Amino acid sequence: MLDGLFKPRSVAIIGASNNPLSIGHIVIQNLIDHNFQGPIYPINPKSKFIKSFKTYAAVSEVPDEVDLVNISIKNTLVPMVLEDCGKAGVKYAIVHTAGFKEVGEEGLKLEKQIVEIAHKYGMRIYGPNSQGIQNSDPAVSVYANFTFVPMKPGNISIVAQSGGVGETLKLHLHRIGMGMRMYASFGNEADVSMNEIIDYYGQDDETKVIMVHIETIKDPAGFLEVASRVTRKKPLLVLKTGRTSEGVAAVASHTGSLMEQDTMAEAIFEKSGVQRFDSQQEMIEAAIALSTQPVPKSENIVIVTNTGGPAIIAVDECIAAGLKLAKLSPETGKALGELLFSEAIVSNPVDVIATAGAKEYGGTVEALLKDPNIDSLILNFVTPPFVDCEAVAHKLGEIGAAAQKPIICIVLTIEERWGEVIRVIRQSGIPVYDFAESASKALAAMIKYGQIRQRPEPDYRTHDVDKKKAEQIIGRYRGQDKFLPQADVFELLDSYGLPAVKTVRVETKDELKKQVQKLGYPLVLKVDAEEIVHKTDAGGVCLDLQDETSLLKAYDRMAESFKKHKPGFVLQQHLSEGREVIIGATAGQGAGPMLMFGLGGVFVETLKDVQFRLAPLSQAEAVDMITSIKGFPILEGARGAKAADIDKLAELLMRLSQLVSDFPQIDEMDLNPVFAFEKGKGAQVVDARLKVRKL
Repeated sequence: MLDGLFKPRSVAIIGASNNPLSIGHIVIQNLIDHNFQGPIYPINPKSKFIKSFKTYAAVSEVPDEVDLVNISIKNTLVPMVLEDCGKAGVKYAIVHTAGFKEVGEEGLKLEKQIVEIAHKYGMRIYGPNSQGIQNSDPAVSVYANFTFVPMKPGNISIVAQSGGVGETLKLHLHRIGMGMRMYASFGNEADVSMNEIIDYYGQDDETKVIMVHIETIKDPAGFLEVASRVTRKKPLLVLKTGRTSEGVAAVASHTGSLMEQDTMAEAIFEKSGVQRFDSQQEMIEAAIALSTQPVPKSENIVIVTNTGGPAIIAVDECIAAGLKLAKLSPETGKALGELLFSEAIVSNPVDVIATAGAKEYGGTVEALLKDPNIDSLILNFVTPPFVDCEAVAHKLGEIGAAAQKPIICIVLTIEERWGEVIRVIRQSGIPVYDFAESASKALAAMIKYGQIRQRPEPDYRTHDVDKKKAEQIIGRYRGQDKFLPQADVFELLDSYGLPAVKTVRVETKDELKKQVQKLGYPLVLKVDAEEIVHKTDAGGVCLDLQDETSLLKAYDRMAESFKKHKPGFVLQQHLSEGREVIIGATAGQGAGPMLMFGLGGVFVETLKDVQFRLAPLSQAEAVDMITSIKGFPILEGARGAKAADIDKLAELLMRLSQLVSDFPQIDEMDLNPVFAFEKGKGAQVVDARLKVRKL
């Protein structure tokens, strides 16, 4: 628990000063201005009084216990003052001071030193190079931070890797009259971690929504574990910056080369139920809606408007986000027909027309809230000068305060004249937006969270496999970084029940002739040497060999072309039916192996239409991978074609997930192509490549 950090009974400021431009002075002023409920102790050996407070030369001279210190002094002095704090029994130290690992090797050594000192005394370090924390709970009201946005109680908590982003989020809440619950910008994360802070917020009953800004995830596995728990109770919204890159380091597999710097984070968010946003604006607008309105039960929505154009924009945005325009019940249609003017349109959107007053607009909303077909409402309200707009606002506010279904509102007006309309509606808890696009995206985020909460617990079923056989195969390459011979790869696939085309390895022409009798024509011949990774590109694959003459000719050509590699050869049955897909895996970057699925051939080479998920995979996750690719209609049976065996592809993904989870030595793996046959006829791996690594 981080109570000593976010609920301190007392605060000392090391580096306190009467200089109004110093961090120490600003922290004291923020504590005073926001009515911190405990004693404040300025620490400065050169001053007797600061802001009318008696000062102390060191924390050890303070006569009472100190839970929290704020430190803003020269970086090289921090170890000395932490020794004093530790001896005095301080629980947490916020280190605002910069000049640690962010400046290089010497700074990193200093950072490690201060953490060691703190831990020696059972103290925790927050930072260094950090902004600070805030807690608006009136019983605490601590603003141990050197920033400027006024603090007001609310129910949205924020944790930001960048203080600048965090301050932007706070500023927007302040501008629309909303408060926040807790705030943290943790700097270098040397000790107290982002994961701990998110976990703490998740256990806080007064926090309804958590907003997170992330640049890098220091502990991916820890984040996955914490986020998976928190999202079951409350929305966790993330703005992850640093999306773009030149890609990861060069790798040999398609799976590895298709992974970008951001792929792991995206997979973690998907698995844990975190909602990711691409802009600060969209994240905060979703947070406002989720913090003020109940979570929708379904994607069935209705739009109410008194002007046409913005409602059409809202329709487009909602449909694009996967929401559904609900069909009004006959009872609702009849009630609205009797209530509204004859020019009104009683469908969805419901256009009450511009002359609708409080009776008509408010009565429409009340009738729609009773309709069992409807689970969410978007209200579009322009303020006509010929209508008592404040009366409409008061009626909507009255309805909104008691509504059991989510309502969000777009108000199109001049605030100088009708600002009271916005204030009244917001005061009731209905969020107000300027644009239909913003409102629609916020509602879509609310509905997405409702779907996340309704997810069943994942069923990580295991399949019957021959793990002992797999251990023997992989054990042959223990301590090595290398690609396995194809014969071993296919043997490994067989041990985990991954169906593959009949395959044999041959070393000589005589062996080749003998194996033909077992397989029968047509055949495929492939070169097999560790140095030749992309066999097709190198001319090491011959397809659809119909007879012995063509087979031997292909063998002679390859034997000559690749003789410097001293290769073996792989002989396979030739398959001509089925849709090509690619399935792959790669070692994770701190959170476990990653699985990939996509259409094969030109689709993966040029369109990169693939999906990634973290192992282990549940049945639902495997199916979601398949159905989420843009090319899924091809597998589903586009233009009269028969549907592929989706269930068997899902099973194949789960078996591969089990394999790579059982053997972290597997570094990269491609099953490419996999032929997916029509429903009920399964799928077969045609080619496979696997690289192991040292552990």
